[in-house]
Amino acid sequence: MSSISNQGEAIVSIAEIPRRRQRNLQLGRSLKTAVLYTVLILGSFISCFPFFWMVLTSFKTYAEAISIPPTVFPSDWGARLQVLWQMLWRYPWTVLAFALWILLGRAISRRIEDRLIASLYLVLHASFFFVLGNLSLWGRWRLISLWQAAMTRAGTELKPFLANYIEAWGRAPFAVYFKNSLIISVLTPSLIILTSAPAAYAFARMRFPAKGVLFILYLATMMVPSEVNLIPNFITISELGWKNTYLALIIPYSTSVMTIFFLRQFFRSVPNDLYDAAVIDGCGHLRFLTSIAMPLARPALVSTAMFNFLGSWNALLWPLLVTDKETMRPIALGLATFATEAGMQVQLYMAAATFTILPIIILFLFVQKQFIEGIARTGIK
Repeated sequence: MSSISNQGEAIVSIAEIPRRRQRNLQLGRSLKTAVLYTVLILGSFISCFPFFWMVLTSFKTYAEAISIPPTVFPSDWGARLQVLWQMLWRYPWTVLAFALWILLGRAISRRIEDRLIASLYLVLHASFFFVLGNLSLWGRWRLISLWQAAMTRAGTELKPFLANYIEAWGRAPFAVYFKNSLIISVLTPSLIILTSAPAAYAFARMRFPAKGVLFILYLATMMVPSEVNLIPNFITISELGWKNTYLALIIPYSTSVMTIFFLRQFFRSVPNDLYDAAVIDGCGHLRFLTSIAMPLARPALVSTAMFNFLGSWNALLWPLLVTDKETMRPIALGLATFATEAGMQVQLYMAAATFTILPIIILFLFVQKQFIEGIARTGIK
């Protein structure tokens, strides 16, 4: 009997081996996942911390901005929360009105299919409540009047919440800087797409002598530092009389080898059967490019346009060389000039830097889907 029981225990122990291995594998996978998420969260925090610190510093006073040890949050935020609580406690109908306004915005946003656009609409809808709430037709019941009354009862005096942003905007012609950057950053990527798409299509789909050699020469130009071209380009611009004009800021960068390479990789992925069917229907290379290839390459076009938009928006050295008038400065050069003019006003510089990068963030939110799809489909890691 003892031998039979020993055999039964041995059989049970052998049967438990796969289960133990499975548990060990699951435990190992869980540990790997935990370590991966920990590393990703830590990396995200390190990457985003300078941005959050910039935004928080833009709301501080000068003393708080340069204090050692540094303060994380502005000191007046606690007082603002107390005043806000007193205001909402005394006028609870403001909370009800805001809740009803948000419910209305939520009902409208549900009709929008794109979740990103729906979320952005909801944010704009909520912001519009404060615009409507401060109209003069409300008289003493305006939100700003209620806030000032709450501050008076609390016996405290607080500067406007966006005071640093208002002061920074007024110290330099940022409206002119934004206008110049928008013109440059829209026209430059447009010209790059216009010149690079035909070249990329030719390298990807057409046959002509020395195509491989020409493409290698194109790629070889990427090895040349951009600083090497500054002097020849500057002499050319000066001879043409283009200094302090948009032509000097746009034309020298109206083509991009990187964009040609990027689009070439995408055009090579277009099936040959699609091209053969188009040729049978009487479609030539130009018609195939404009009617079939470029619509299919929309994610790649958006990705390259985003890269070139960022490059034009952040351009500093070239505008510094070809412009010496304040009315022609783009935003990056204007921000650098403002840093010297603002002196040691750190909080104002942080406020200016914050509203300078805001258009880039908004643009990326709108095109992130096509941007990621374009990177994935072209196979660039």
